[in-house]
Amino acid sequence: MSATPADVGGGALFCPLLHDLCCVVAMPLSSPASLALELRRRMPLGLDAPTSAEVLIDATALDTGHRDRGIGRYVHGLIQAMGALERSPEAALLRLHPDASPLPRKVDVKAQGPSDAAIDSPFPTWTLRRPRTTHLGRFLLNELRLARELRRCGAKLYHATEPWSAPVGPGFKTVITCHDLIPLQFPEHYMGKGHRYWQVYHHYMGLRDRWRALDHIIAISEATATELKQRFNVPDERITVVPNGIDHGHFKPASPVAIDELKQRFNLKSPFALYLGGYDFRKNTELLIRALAQLSSSTELTLVLAGGVDAQMRAAHDALAKKLGQAHRLRWLGFVDDRDLPALYGAADFFVYPSLAEGFGLQALEAMACGCPVIASDRSSLPEVVGDAALLANPGSAYGWGESMSALLKDTPLRERLREAGLKRAQDFSWERCARETAAVYERLLASTF
Repeated sequence: MSATPADVGGGALFCPLLHDLCCVVAMPLSSPASLALELRRRMPLGLDAPTSAEVLIDATALDTGHRDRGIGRYVHGLIQAMGALERSPEAALLRLHPDASPLPRKVDVKAQGPSDAAIDSPFPTWTLRRPRTTHLGRFLLNELRLARELRRCGAKLYHATEPWSAPVGPGFKTVITCHDLIPLQFPEHYMGKGHRYWQVYHHYMGLRDRWRALDHIIAISEATATELKQRFNVPDERITVVPNGIDHGHFKPASPVAIDELKQRFNLKSPFALYLGGYDFRKNTELLIRALAQLSSSTELTLVLAGGVDAQMRAAHDALAKKLGQAHRLRWLGFVDDRDLPALYGAADFFVYPSLAEGFGLQALEAMACGCPVIASDRSSLPEVVGDAALLANPGSAYGWGESMSALLKDTPLRERLREAGLKRAQDFSWERCARETAAVYERLLASTF
């Protein structure tokens, strides 16, 4: 009995790709050539290159679910700023074919993100035609075909801005942005069943010694660079640290009128601590509930939780809050429109970020840029990002976090000092700086011998 896509191991992992493969194999084709033609028709992959360019920058994150995450902010900010440089590289953007991976309308999740704005840059766009498939299918197809397509189109340098494609080969240079290696730091949470992509990806990168084979790696923090050196023995000269930036035209202190309007619209009462981000294991958000339990019962403080959270994770947080007698202190906002974030940061008494590991920690920087005092974890990249402009606390100590929250809540001069220090610190990070330093990496690689 022939296998169907549902019978093949991996289930949903390869379903879109396996469906086409199984359908083609089952067809009565007259020759191997017919099989090849049908596979190519059903699983197209190639670059449509309307113009020549030395550098091809992967902007496909803006066409996938990563559009609204840190990688989406990175790609959008980098491209916008690079297009505004006085000496922009001769580059093109790689985007997905419109029919390759359709995304839901933003109205479906009632949020607007940075990548919803049009990219204002002088760069032409090349489209990558590929089938609708999973991240893993995308990675494997890119590894098999993208190097050949790059040589065919004459690109001299490919910038992989996310980990889904890292082709290497003669005729072009490859630079990849490494945002983090968090799955390797917590394999029991990110490399087990249900995370087959990360298993295969990191196994492949290790098996092929791919990190050392890349021409250059851009690390978004010293913490990420250190991980690359320690885990894969990547030499110093192959890594350049280029920090993320933020849009200072958007992330800046909101007016009192805007803050009052937002508080009324969301029915937010002061004082409250704000968390914005994900809710997976490394984000360590349950610690915040345990920290609330360390506060005096007479202390008035609400913990406002913003960002997408699935029903199971929310139920776990609610159950813990109820167990610890803190249910009355929790307030869930869900997705918040990107346009509301400056006022939300400005309305909070302080921002809390207890993450166990971050490649960078963009939300902490956004909060500081909006004039919100920050308490951040003393781990990973966060100390290098916030510097001395935030309170640092051990993410393993609910007592320590409770003490920090209590101190910041009661000490108005401390909050004001951190507010001023945060505003100053945030000015050190910009997408213009990120684009300028990234373009310098391109120039060095293009000037080197092929």
